[in-house]
Amino acid sequence: MGQVSAKSIEKAVQKIDSLSEEELDKVIESFATAQQDLVNYILQAGLEYENEDLDVYGIYYFAIIYDSFLEEGLKLNVVTEDHIDEFQEPFLEALDAIHENENYEPMQELISQFNLQEFMVAEIEAKDEDGEELSEETKTQLFIVSTAIIGLLNEASSK
Repeated sequence: MGQVSAKSIEKAVQKIDSLSEEELDKVIESFATAQQDLVNYILQAGLEYENEDLDVYGIYYFAIIYDSFLEEGLKLNVVTEDHIDEFQEPFLEALDAIHENENYEPMQELISQFNLQEFMVAEIEAKDEDGEELSEETKTQLFIVSTAIIGLLNEASSK
């Protein structure tokens, strides 16, 4: 497991944001084909939270996070439902530590991708080009989903 650099994240953001809608759909489709169970997990979160915005943001940031690993030159193994199931208990415990004690250390240790976590926190808190912010509910849900994506891909990565 290697650390994804800020430079790789920046390259991935530039790449994804420079694509036309049609090109972006093709890239997301290829990423989704490579990581079908992970994409299903992301979309399931949108259904469970009853938040369509979460689906859109979740898939967009999945593309950036996934491409960041690729830009770093990390090989990504397939994330399976079994991987997701095994990840859930320590992930929920780390979320509880944040909620109960504002202790982020267990999450940082579990996810082990400081640059990607920092990037996502900044993105979640940022205003868009129209000066709009995400709702508090969507911010929280996107934090949970994107952190899980990062952690699961980190566990699936190798040089």
